[in-house]
Amino acid sequence: MSPDELHIKINDLANRLGFAGYGAVAVEKMSAERAHLESFVSKSYHGSMRYLAANMDIREDPSLLLDSAKSIMVLLVPYKPLQRQQEHYPKISSYAYGLDYHYFIKSRLRVLAESIKELYPQMSYRVFTDSAPIFERALAVKAGLGFIGKNTFLISKTHGLHTLIGIIITDIPLKYNQQKVSNGCGKCTRCMEACPNGALTAPFVLDARRCISYNTIESPVGERLCDFSVLREDNIFGCEICLDVCPWSGKGETTSWQEFLPIETKQGRSSIEIAAREWLQMEEEEFKIYFSKSPLSRAGLSKIKESVTCVNLKK
Repeated sequence: MSPDELHIKINDLANRLGFAGYGAVAVEKMSAERAHLESFVSKSYHGSMRYLAANMDIREDPSLLLDSAKSIMVLLVPYKPLQRQQEHYPKISSYAYGLDYHYFIKSRLRVLAESIKELYPQMSYRVFTDSAPIFERALAVKAGLGFIGKNTFLISKTHGLHTLIGIIITDIPLKYNQQKVSNGCGKCTRCMEACPNGALTAPFVLDARRCISYNTIESPVGERLCDFSVLREDNIFGCEICLDVCPWSGKGETTSWQEFLPIETKQGRSSIEIAAREWLQMEEEEFKIYFSKSPLSRAGLSKIKESVTCVNLKK
């Protein structure tokens, strides 16, 4: 099978599995990306996310993740919700309405990889999604799937901003992307102007310590308890302000992945229909029943209650 024929085959398989885009790049060192991350870390913009300062050698050289690695397949996963939360509920980022994407995206990546392996039985591979020291967004750009916006999101001119990234590293050669997507931000600064905390300190530069997503998910419980220099708006898990104001956010299809749909909780309601009072009264046992397989478990109930308390105090 020629590289062109294999490329068409993989594209078809990816589409049938629900991926929104596919591209491939050759494994090579990513020295510029490492330098950018090291600058980010040197300014302490990563806050308490110490993992971002670790494994720099692997980040720079993806071949360290798989012996004889030749190619990196990059796939987009659409998560734009069919419905958004009503305004009176504490806000949860839309990627977290349903199940934890780390598990089900990896599962589909393996299905895709195994389908390719039927054609190349000796093929070796590894799959990742936001779960290894890899420059995923930079690889997506190299694969021709989009550009990096001033809000630091990957932006696809076809699929918008509501996408997650899946990675397959393999030891077989593939057809590699040769075209670069031009940056589509122009003079627009809506994302920078909309952030209530000025977390976007410059175009393409994020200070995570000021970011609502960091403060509602990643920062330790009590680290900045109700510190109003970090306005949370009504967000209790993540934030999509800089995503929602982007003109490109109107692009893209609503997700066909059932796993992204809101989780059903008690009394026939869903994970996006929980009032502030109910969050504050929730017990750990109930939280585990409904959210043990949800992205919300990353923050944990104590962190969510802290965020709800801060939002209520602000009001």
